Amino acid sequence: MCRLLGYMGTPVLLKHFLFDSDSSLLKQTVAPQQLGMLNLAGFGAAAWDTTSFTPQRPFTYRNTQIPLYDRNLQALSRKVRANALVAHLRGVAPDSNAQINDQNLHPFLFDGVGLALAHNGDLASFQDMRFDLLDHIRPSVARCIQGSTDSEWIYALIVSTLPDVSAPLQPVDILRAIVTALTTIRCVRDRHGIRRESSINLVVCDGKTLIATRFAFDFGRYDQPFSANNKYLSQWYTLGRDYGYHDAEWKMVGGAGSADSVLVASEPLTRDVSTWIEVPEYSALVVCDQEDRRQIQIVPLDV
Repeated sequence: MCRLLGYMGTPVLLKHFLFDSDSSLLKQTVAPQQLGMLNLAGFGAAAWDTTSFTPQRPFTYRNTQIPLYDRNLQALSRKVRANALVAHLRGVAPDSNAQINDQNLHPFLFDGVGLALAHNGDLASFQDMRFDLLDHIRPSVARCIQGSTDSEWIYALIVSTLPDVSAPLQPVDILRAIVTALTTIRCVRDRHGIRRESSINLVVCDGKTLIATRFAFDFGRYDQPFSANNKYLSQWYTLGRDYGYHDAEWKMVGGAGSADSVLVASEPLTRDVSTWIEVPEYSALVVCDQEDRRQIQIVPLDV
């Protein structure tokens, strides 16, 4: 399974998330703490900076190189400070048929669309489903699909449900699009009689709203008696005002009561995990700005 990360809050240097923290995202390439596999199939990120030119468009970076040893990424991460971020480590099964290329790297961000998406999980029997899913994807969106992953098709479903991809998005519209996409997938799964567990942990962001889901279809149903993915995929978050190196340790300081910064990840980035909370199963963490203050809430996904 992949590893993903999302952030909204006060600007933070990318290297703090990617390289420096105790269990930083790129250290999870070879040493994840809550996953028994390597993540060697590439890295991607979308980072928003409100002080940059056209701040509504993020910096983007993708590379199929093993990211922990990517010198270009190291140099970039020492210079870019982001107030919003979606980052993703891609992990694939040890299979000679796996496709390692730029087109399959997350986060996905189609031209003219302000919303980026990263996914951790998989859609069982995706090849059987994909052309049924096409009926629910706008032709203009379908033409943007370049890769072969189920994740990009999930993104296309969500984008197809947005009222206007070129206009500023409202949190309720993004959440509704996610729920509609999940409902569509469930209907197509039912049509094909697919009952195997499929995890849909997402982080989606447009720089002003961040939504992280922790969701699975038919959890606990496997093709074999024992599965490597025998527990609900993790998704953790921590709240505060400032993420960095404080009092000789990496942590988010400021407390949840006055939080304006939210960091969500497949697993905690810090050695001390006491301030991290799991996103509840079948739920979405919604982070947005409303009435000049940051709103953070957990919303159940009734799909």
